[in-house]
Amino acid sequence: MISDKSELSPRQKRLLQKTRNRMSGECRDVIDSIKNRDDYAPGLAPFLKILEQTLFPEEFTTALSQKSVYTLCVQAPLELFRAAGVRPFKLACGSHAALEAAPLHLPALTCPMIKSVLGLLQLESKTSPTRCVIPTTCDWVVKFKELAGLNERADIHYLELPHLRETESASRRWLNQVYGLKAWLETVTGRKIKPGDIYEAICSYAGAYEVFCRLIELRRAQSLPGLSFALMANALAYMDVDQWTACVKEYMLDLKEPAPPKTPVFLTGSPILFPNYKLLFLIEKAGMAVVADDLCSMERSIPGALTWEDRSEYALLRALAERNHKACICPTFADNQRRFNSLVHTLEQSRIKGIIFHVLKGCHPFDIESGILELQLKAKGIRFLKIETDYVREDEQNIVTRLEAFSRTLSL
Repeated sequence: MISDKSELSPRQKRLLQKTRNRMSGECRDVIDSIKNRDDYAPGLAPFLKILEQTLFPEEFTTALSQKSVYTLCVQAPLELFRAAGVRPFKLACGSHAALEAAPLHLPALTCPMIKSVLGLLQLESKTSPTRCVIPTTCDWVVKFKELAGLNERADIHYLELPHLRETESASRRWLNQVYGLKAWLETVTGRKIKPGDIYEAICSYAGAYEVFCRLIELRRAQSLPGLSFALMANALAYMDVDQWTACVKEYMLDLKEPAPPKTPVFLTGSPILFPNYKLLFLIEKAGMAVVADDLCSMERSIPGALTWEDRSEYALLRALAERNHKACICPTFADNQRRFNSLVHTLEQSRIKGIIFHVLKGCHPFDIESGILELQLKAKGIRFLKIETDYVREDEQNIVTRLEAFSRTLSL
């Protein structure tokens, strides 16, 4: 990460400004293509607006009326940030243009999502401290502080994720991590997080989850475009949760008549993030519709419902910890049979015959898992297609040709 823009040469400043302009142009192109779709509804405007703003994190967070904290993964319970009065900003980006600003010392096969985020951070002035919560999920996230060159002004809090979920010791360790996050957030804000604050935050996200489940039902029935679902799910990581819930409800009142149904598919693998919706567009072009997924950027944006014994701090934090740990199906876990079971259950319930496995080049956990999952699913007669890609557009024709062939196999 750069230190201070005052230290940059005029040439470096011009290059960064050129990158910013390319990012804005890339974003406008995607937004225009979405607005020109037959299924576009004006209710999507708030989500497009917030996602466009997230390409410039420093400007976005500076404009907020509350303190903000960067976070890199859904493993950090969003309810705790709200309880602390802190706005989380998820460091996740699909901008191809941002890659140009990424540090030159990165490995050749760096995860493009991480590389894009590092490019975003290069555009920051760094006149203020960086606060960041880093759950230790994949290796790229674990090494993020060093890759980004975060200096002594950075206030980093690590959430040490146990990669085994079914043991009592792992549950205790993760609960301690959630307590540690609460204590760190209290130092950030200078105030105590009370059980009532946690309960209020849980209720707000419960309301959002109820609406989110309705969106999932509509998409399953192909009454909601898959692209619209992706926009709303991506935006959740940046909007006030109550505002997000209200905007989704308003959007649902404005839904248009659904298009003729297409061949339904399940999408899994690496996250898909604004503005890189290339694969979603290509799947539609090939005559298919994503009606279900288990991406951490889409259906897993809200980890799920919560149950608690009482409103004590221990009971509420334990509920958050168990939901975010035991219910998670991230490929970084060693005991992940639940992921396969969840996939099969969704396929059977929704009568989906095929799975598209999306792998970003450099996304090692999903790349490793793709082969294992393919063998298990094909043994059950489920058709499987792996698409390995990057943020580039040069491979679009090759991908759509493979998708069209896959679509034909599903109709047999």
